[in-house]
Amino acid sequence: MKNVVAKIVIVSPIIFIIYVSFRIAFFNFPVYDVKPQASKRPDGTYHYKGAIHLHTNYSHDGIGTVSEILLAASKADLNFVIITDHNNLSIKSYEGYKQGVLLIAGMEVSTPYGHFLAIDIDEPLKESERSDYFFKRVKSKGGFSIVAHPTRHSNPWTDKKNLDFEGIELINLKSYFEDSFKPPFLRGIISTLYSPINFRWSMLNILTYPRKEIEFLNDALATHPVFITCGSDAHGKPPYDKVIDFCINHIITDTPLTNDPITDKKIILSAIKNGSLYIANDFIASADGFYAYMDVNPTDNTRTLKIGVRDFPNKDALKINVYSNKKRIFSQKSNSAVVKGLPITPIRVEVTIEIPSVILGKKEILWITALIL
Repeated sequence: MKNVVAKIVIVSPIIFIIYVSFRIAFFNFPVYDVKPQASKRPDGTYHYKGAIHLHTNYSHDGIGTVSEILLAASKADLNFVIITDHNNLSIKSYEGYKQGVLLIAGMEVSTPYGHFLAIDIDEPLKESERSDYFFKRVKSKGGFSIVAHPTRHSNPWTDKKNLDFEGIELINLKSYFEDSFKPPFLRGIISTLYSPINFRWSMLNILTYPRKEIEFLNDALATHPVFITCGSDAHGKPPYDKVIDFCINHIITDTPLTNDPITDKKIILSAIKNGSLYIANDFIASADGFYAYMDVNPTDNTRTLKIGVRDFPNKDALKINVYSNKKRIFSQKSNSAVVKGLPITPIRVEVTIEIPSVILGKKEILWITALIL
């Protein structure tokens, strides 16, 4: 009897590892077959997709090239990319349409308090300009600022007094990689071991709910309006084509892009700066069909929010959560919802999605996030 028990104890972990490995190897993406949608939406607005916060070999720690980014973006059907090399605008000479993708140059600025993205500037911030009043200096150059990876273990944002930034990077893939190797290191080790078998699943395995980033966002919203973005923070390894659609910035515009690079750059950057966008982990499933409309009743100043995901094949797999002033005020398992009587405060909408677990059953993860001011 003891021998039988001993054999079971020895064999059971092996069988479990084989079972999980098999599940990981055949874990398909997208989990749900959601078709990308046309640029023009039913309400007459236009929808475009892009990646923000990428690095090339013009960064001191980048190894990839501009051509590699553009090829990856083209394969992912992105409309634009904003490359933000460290402390330089060398990429500026590449701006324009290439391979059907609009390349826009920005820069990631290193300061004593952390890093931020300077967007829509024609000249880089000098080293002396990166020590203080950096957000105002970006504004003086005609641009705007996005605090990058604000709660990352390395280079977190620590300046609580300088509040002249316009945006916050809520989701950052490189931060997830770093966090997965914190004690007890299991997520990072497991993801690394299985990445050659199924790299997409290894990215999925390191995803966690961005609780600290949302706390940072809520603290900022208590002082001034901000918008949210997301980025892969890709440096060329892993290759861009594996991570560029990790989290996509979906912008909504009233006018269509024109194929003129100067005009379209203004349209895209204006939409971002005005907060007319939502972010999504599109490597799980296309988030093109998401919508969020806020109606205001002028007689009593009450607000009604209509939210949902068009043409999603399984509404039971989605849950819509609505937050105001750090509190969840609505939750419903569905692919659409109407929320009435909303307060005049910033509203955060989250759509979670159920995906198959590699062990048993399903698990729920954050898919889409939108901020409505």
